[in-house]
Amino acid sequence: MRALALSLCLACTLPGAALAQEDDRSYLTAFLEDNLSGAGRKVTITGFQGALSSRATLDKLEIADDAGVWITLDEVVLDWSRSSLLSGQVVVEELSAETITLERLPVVPEGTMPSPEATPFALPELPVSVDIAKVQAVKIVLGAPILGEAVEGQLEASLSLSGGDGKAALVLGRTDGRVSEIVLDASYSNASGELVLDLTAQEEADGIAARLLDLPGRPSVDLTIKGSGTLADFAADVRLASDGEERLAGPVTITLGEKGETQFSARLAGDLAPLFLPDYADFLGNLVSLDVAGARWPSGRVVLDRLALQTRALQLSGSISVAADGLPEAFDLKALIAGTDGQPVLLPLSGEGRTWLRRGEIALAFDSARDSGWKGSASLLGLETEGLRLGTAGITGSGRIGRVAGNNTFGATLDFTTAGLSLADEAMQKAIGPALSGKVVLFSREGSGALALPQLEVKGENYGATGSLRVEGLDSGLMTSGRITLTAADLSRFADLAGMDLGGSGEVVLEGQASRLSGAFDVAIQAVTQGLRIGIPQADRLTAEETRLTLSAVRDETGTTLRSLDLTAGALALTAGGKVSSKGSDLAGQVTLADLSALDPQWGGGLTAAATFTGTPDNGQLTLNGQGSSLRIGQPDVDKLLAGQTAVQATVATREAGFFLTSATLDGANLQAEAKGSAGSDELQVTGRLRDLSLLVPGYPGPVSLSGRLTPTGGGADMDLRVMGPAAIDARVAGRISGGSADLTLQGTADAALANAAADPLALAGGLRMDLALRGPLALSSLSGRVTLSGGRVAYPLAGFSLQRTELVATLSGGRAQVAGTADLASGGRLRVNGGLSLTPPLDASLDLGLEALRLRDPELFETVASGQLRIEGPLLGRAALTGRILIGETELRVPSTGFASAADLDAIRHVNDSAAVRATRARAGVGAAGAGGGGTGGGGPDWALDVQIDAPNRIFLRGRGLDAELGGSVRLGGTLRAISPSGAIELIRGRLDLLGKRLDLTEASLVLEGDLVPYVTVVASNQTDDVISMVRIEGPVNAPEVTFSSTPELPQEEVLAWLLFGRGLESISPLQAAQLANAVATLAGRGGTGIVDKLRQGFGFDDLDVQTSEDGTASVSAGKYISRNVYTEIEVDQDGKSQINLNLDLRRGVTVKGRVGSDGDSGLGIFLERDY
Repeated sequence: MRALALSLCLACTLPGAALAQEDDRSYLTAFLEDNLSGAGRKVTITGFQGALSSRATLDKLEIADDAGVWITLDEVVLDWSRSSLLSGQVVVEELSAETITLERLPVVPEGTMPSPEATPFALPELPVSVDIAKVQAVKIVLGAPILGEAVEGQLEASLSLSGGDGKAALVLGRTDGRVSEIVLDASYSNASGELVLDLTAQEEADGIAARLLDLPGRPSVDLTIKGSGTLADFAADVRLASDGEERLAGPVTITLGEKGETQFSARLAGDLAPLFLPDYADFLGNLVSLDVAGARWPSGRVVLDRLALQTRALQLSGSISVAADGLPEAFDLKALIAGTDGQPVLLPLSGEGRTWLRRGEIALAFDSARDSGWKGSASLLGLETEGLRLGTAGITGSGRIGRVAGNNTFGATLDFTTAGLSLADEAMQKAIGPALSGKVVLFSREGSGALALPQLEVKGENYGATGSLRVEGLDSGLMTSGRITLTAADLSRFADLAGMDLGGSGEVVLEGQASRLSGAFDVAIQAVTQGLRIGIPQADRLTAEETRLTLSAVRDETGTTLRSLDLTAGALALTAGGKVSSKGSDLAGQVTLADLSALDPQWGGGLTAAATFTGTPDNGQLTLNGQGSSLRIGQPDVDKLLAGQTAVQATVATREAGFFLTSATLDGANLQAEAKGSAGSDELQVTGRLRDLSLLVPGYPGPVSLSGRLTPTGGGADMDLRVMGPAAIDARVAGRISGGSADLTLQGTADAALANAAADPLALAGGLRMDLALRGPLALSSLSGRVTLSGGRVAYPLAGFSLQRTELVATLSGGRAQVAGTADLASGGRLRVNGGLSLTPPLDASLDLGLEALRLRDPELFETVASGQLRIEGPLLGRAALTGRILIGETELRVPSTGFASAADLDAIRHVNDSAAVRATRARAGVGAAGAGGGGTGGGGPDWALDVQIDAPNRIFLRGRGLDAELGGSVRLGGTLRAISPSGAIELIRGRLDLLGKRLDLTEASLVLEGDLVPYVTVVASNQTDDVISMVRIEGPVNAPEVTFSSTPELPQEEVLAWLLFGRGLESISPLQAAQLANAVATLAGRGGTGIVDKLRQGFGFDDLDVQTSEDGTASVSAGKYISRNVYTEIEVDQDGKSQINLNLDLRRGVTVKGRVGSDGDSGLGIFLERDY
C-alpha cells in the first residue's frame, strides 16, 4: 500500500498530468503499470481517475505472477495534499481500499536466493517525509490456500516516516464471526537508536494458529512482545499463553559489547506440555527452560558461551565457538535423554509413527587452545520406532581439526556397533540380521574440494563390505571414486528381499569413478559366485559350480563404451562389447551353450548365437544369427522338427517410427520358414514348410506349407494366412489380433485324425469342415460359426466299441455349441445326439441321446440290443444328471466256461527299455500301469446323478453250464456314477438245468445289477426222489458264479448230486455213473464247454431247444421261439410222432394267457396270474 501511495503521488506530479482528462487514463495507467510491474510480477490497473485532483481513485488493481492473479484491490482511494510536496512532505489523509482479496501467496521465481551478506537494521532515508494518517481496508479476503481456510477481516493503520524517524500503528482483526486480532504499536529513531515495540496477538479457541500448529484441543492463544531501548541495550519480555494460562515467558536482551560485538541472551521457561500431545508429557514435564547467551563479532565469529535446554527427560548443556572461517575453535556439548525409572520415553519428533527411547547420550569435546584433537561418543539403549527395534547402538569418534591459514584440515575415525536389531519387514530382517558393526575414516583439506574416506567397513552375519572412497567438490561434478568389495558367504539371507529362491556365496568388486552431476563414469566390475541359485531350475544347473562375470565400461561426453562383458557359467559363455552414442552405436555380442542338457536333462544339443547393432535408434540395424545342432527339448513332436542342423537369421531395422523386421529365416532338416519385409513398412510376406506331416501325425505323409501376409501393428497383427497339406488340410486364417482381442475368420477342411493326439484315447477319422469367426476377447465366448464332421469314425479301444458313418454339426455362438448328429455303431444300431453345451468349464450341457437298436456284445459274456432315450442335463465336469429309459431287446447272457486249459492271468510284466511309443500304446489299450484303472464305480472323474430305467420284459436268456433259462423284468439305476444304486431285478419266466440228460426245472432264477453293474445271478433247481429233496444253487457274479448242493435231509454235496442225477446214493451207483457224476460237476464248474444241443439251437436260430427222456425211456424234442415281442410259441414232438403246440401271450407283467393244441386233439386255454413274494 505504501509503494502504491508513493507511485500515485509521483504520477500526479508528472508533466503529462497537464494533458487533457481524456488522455489521463492511457498515459498515467501505463506509467503506473510499468513502474509497479517487474520480473515475475504484472500489475493491471482499471479505472484510474482524479490525477489532476487531490483525490485519486482506482476501480481495480490486480497483481499477477506466472500462475495468474494472486491479489486484487477494489475501489482504491488516495486522498492527499499535492501542495505539501513543495515543502518536502507527502501528506496522505487516506489510503484505503474497499476490498483486498488475496487468493494465494505469490509464486517465488526459480533461482531467487537471499543475499549471503547480512545488513544492519535502519529505516530508509527518503528525500521527502511521509505521513499517512489513515490506511484502511474495509474488507480483506484471504483464500483457503494461505491459511488452510477462507478468512475475512479488516485493517486500520497509520504510518509516519520523516528524517529517519518512523512510527507505525496497526490493528488487524477478523470480521467473519471469529475472534482474532493483531495490534502493533512501534517506533524507531535512526538518530537515537531508540526502538519501542508493543505487539499483541490473540485468537480464540479453534483458531488458525492452533490448527496450523496442531495444538491439542486447539486452545485460545495469546502472544505479547513488549520491549524498549536502543539497539545497543534493548530488552523485551516475551509471553505466550493458551486458554489464559502462561506457557512460556522470559526476557530477551540485545547489547553492544566493548569490542563491537553484538551480545544476546534469552531466559525462557514455562510449562509447554499442554501445547503438545499428552503422550509427550513424560518427555517435557511441567517445566521447559532455555538459557542461552552469546555474541556475534563483526568479522562473523560466533560464540555461544552458554547453552542449556532442560525438560523432564532431556538435559542439553555446553558451549560452542565458531571462527569466521566456519571452522570450530572449541565445543563442549553434552546431552542426555532418559525416562524416569529407566522406562522408555516418547520423543516429540515430527513425521509419521512414534519413536521411543530408553536412554540416549551424546558427548563432544574440542579445544584448539590445548591441541587439535577432538573426541566424541554417542549411545542409544532401547530405541523403538515404527517397523524397527534396536537394543543397543554406539558410536565412538576421534580426530583432528587442523588450523593453518589456507590449509585447514578435518579428520575423523568413527566406529559403530548395533545389537538387538529387529525389523518389521521380515525380508529386510533376514537380510541384515540382528547386529551390525563397522568403521569409517574420513579426511578433508581446505582448498582441495574433496572428502576422502580411506577406510570403509561394514560387517554383518556372514556378509560385509570394505573399501575406500573419495568425493570431489562441485567443480569436478561431485566426482566419486574408489573401490568397494562386497562379500556374502550365504546369499540365501537375501532371498526374501530379492523375491527369489536365492542361494550360494559370492563376491563383487566395484572399482572406478562416477560424477553425480554429469553422469559420467569409468567403472570395472568383477563378480564370482559359488553354487549360485536363483530359483530357476535351468539357470541353477548352469551356476551350480563357479560363475564369473567381468564388466568394464566408461561414459563420457562422446557416449558409453562397453569395453568388455564376459560371463561364464558351466556350459554357458557370453561376451559383449561396443559403444553406444546418440550419433551412432556399434554393439556386438555372442552366446554359446555347448550342451543344452546343462539346463535340463531332457534337453540336448548345442546352440550358438551372435547379435550386432549398428546405427542409432532412428536409423540402425539389428542382426541376429544362430545355429543349433541336434536340438532337443523333451517334447517328442518338437524334437522331431529340430532334428539335425537348425539355423536362424533375423534382421531388424530401427527407424524413428519404430522397429521393422526386414528378413528372418529358419532353416532346419524338417522345418523351414521365412519372413520378408522392408524398413518403414510393417507388412511381412511369410512362408513355411513342414517336410513331412507323418512326423507329427503317423499315416499322413507329405509336406505341409504355409503362405500369406502378416502385418504387426499397434500391439497386434493383421494376417491373411493359408495352410495346405495332406489329411485334406486346406485352411485360411484372416483378420486381426490385438492385445487381448481378435477379429479373425477360420475357414477350411482337414481330417479329424489330426486331433487324435488331443483326443487320446479316442481315435478319430473323417472329413472336418470349419467356418469359424473369433470376434472379441481371446475367449471361447467370442467364437462363432460351424464345424461339420462327415463320414466320421470314432473308436474307443478301452470300451471295445466304434462308431461309423458319423455325421455331426456343431454350431458355435456365445460360448456354447449346439450339436446335432447321428452315428452307426459298428456292431449294429444307430446313435443320435441333439442339444447344446458350453465351451468352457464346467461344460454345462443339455443333450438328448437316442439309442436305436444298438447291438452291444461281449463275446464271452453277453449279446443284446438296446433302444431308448437318454438326457444329460447340467455341468459335464460337475454334477450333471443322466436320466431316461432304455428298452432291452433279445439278450443272451452266457455263464462263461473256463475250460480245463484256460490260461490264468499273467503276473505283472516288467517291460525292459520300452519306448515312449510302446508306453503310449499300452496306455491306450488300458494295459499296464499307465492304463490300469480301478474297477467299480470309484475314480476321480465327474460324479453325475443317475435316474435311468432299464426295461427287459422278456427274452433275456441265461445259458451256459447246463443252464437254459428265460428271464424278464426291469431295473432302475439311481445314485451317482461313483456310487450307483440299482433297484429291481430280472426274474425267471421259464427255464431248466440239464445235467447228463437229467432235466431239472428251475424253481428260481434272477439277475440283479449291483454297484459295479456286473449282473449277479441266482439260479435254483430241485428234484425229489423217494424221501430225499435235492437242490442245486448257482449264485454269484455272472462271470464267476459258484455252485452249491443241498438236500433235505442234509447230505454231503456229492451225495446230493448223486440223488439229483441217478435218484440213489453214492454207494448204489456204478463206476460209469461215477464218471458221469464227475462230468456233471465239471459242467457246473464251467469246464464242460458248449453242448451239442446248444450248438444245434444256435444253428437253427431257436430261442430254446431241448431233448428229454421220460422215466419209461421214451424221448421227446421241443423247440421254442418268440414270434413277436410278447408272443412265445413252442413245438414238442415225441418218438411216436405225436406233437403239441404251446402258445404263450404275455398281456402284461404277471398276466399270461397260455394255450395248447395236440395232434391227438387235446387242447387247452388258461389265464395265469403270477406274483413273487
